[in-house]
Amino acid sequence: MKRIILFSLLLFAGLNLNLIAQDSTRVKELEERIKKLEEKMEQNELQNLISEAEKISSEKKEKTKLKTFNSGQRSLQAINPEISVTGDQYFQYVPAAQYKSPGERTGGYFRTLGVHIQSNLDPYSFAKATLEFNPNGFELGEAYMTWTDFLPRISLTVGKFRQQFGVVNRWHVHSLDQIDFPLALTTILGEDGLNQIGFSFDWLTPSLTADANELTFQLTNGQNSHLFSGDLFFFPSALIHFKNYYDLSTNTYLEFGLTGMVGFNNRKGETNGSKISEPTRLTKLAGADLTVAWEPVNQALYKGFTWRSEIYYADKELPNQVRIKAFGGYSYFEYKLAEQWQAGLRIDYTQPFEQFNAGKYLYQFAPYITWLQSHWVKLRLQYNYLNGSDAVQSNTIRLQLVWAAGPHKHDRY
Repeated sequence: MKRIILFSLLLFAGLNLNLIAQDSTRVKELEERIKKLEEKMEQNELQNLISEAEKISSEKKEKTKLKTFNSGQRSLQAINPEISVTGDQYFQYVPAAQYKSPGERTGGYFRTLGVHIQSNLDPYSFAKATLEFNPNGFELGEAYMTWTDFLPRISLTVGKFRQQFGVVNRWHVHSLDQIDFPLALTTILGEDGLNQIGFSFDWLTPSLTADANELTFQLTNGQNSHLFSGDLFFFPSALIHFKNYYDLSTNTYLEFGLTGMVGFNNRKGETNGSKISEPTRLTKLAGADLTVAWEPVNQALYKGFTWRSEIYYADKELPNQVRIKAFGGYSYFEYKLAEQWQAGLRIDYTQPFEQFNAGKYLYQFAPYITWLQSHWVKLRLQYNYLNGSDAVQSNTIRLQLVWAAGPHKHDRY
């Protein structure tokens, strides 16, 4: 009997354990299903939130989108040229014993009122013009246009321009480092230098002999009557200038250039009802220029030093196998004392441009100091001492005032 009761108890316990195991498995399955449902609900909720945020963002963008108005016309400001005006005047003292002409007397002189115009014509070219007014009348200083990419690395300039004979001949007088052009330049190249009508090709060549090289070739009228045929010019006179640029250090660079030029000085044509036909005669010119500049990094506004020198040589054939041969040059150094102060000294030497000038010479010392009130106003005090083989000693003190109104300030060219 006891065995029957014990067997029954064991059977009952086994059945209960089996039920408990089955219940536990079902609970686990239910828990996993609930977990999956919760994850799915969270994903759907997150997706709904993202969609709603994108919708709100796009609605804001549409509300803040600005209206644009387009027309086929260019703005007047974009097509108007830039115009600047420069004034160049000086006051001078000359000892009374040296008075020779009105321009060599003590007094005040207004040298030039310059109107400078420039404009970008289109993406491929620009134009510049300089109109010069002085008490004696009006003169067209320069007027030219330039194609900046006429050929790869080559620009083309057409019009009236100061030529690239050396360095300083290219500059306008109001932007010189001294009050006047070097004595050798005005003696050999003429009072106004070389400023003629024609074509200029400027080629930025691959680096051949320096860190950078540039070759300039110019064909112009020989209208400089000091050197060539004047009004009865022959086209062309030809000029070639080769510039070499070197970086000597982080703060110092050097430029060295060579120039050669040739043109006709005989006249052919008709003037005052008379025909003129002279045998062919040539004028040959040569020059060299050297510039060394020191501009310390991060201090160039307050410190700097420039040394520039040029030499000129002319050989002009005259009738009856006579020639004028003249040699000259200059050298000057300039030191930047402070942001607004510069001081320098120029030394000039030249032979007179005349026949039978062997043994004749002129030399000049010109110390000066410049105060830059601003980018638009500068004053310069300069002393010129001139002497030579023909006892032409003279002393001149000048105080120059140069001002500029407009965007170009004191452009050199």
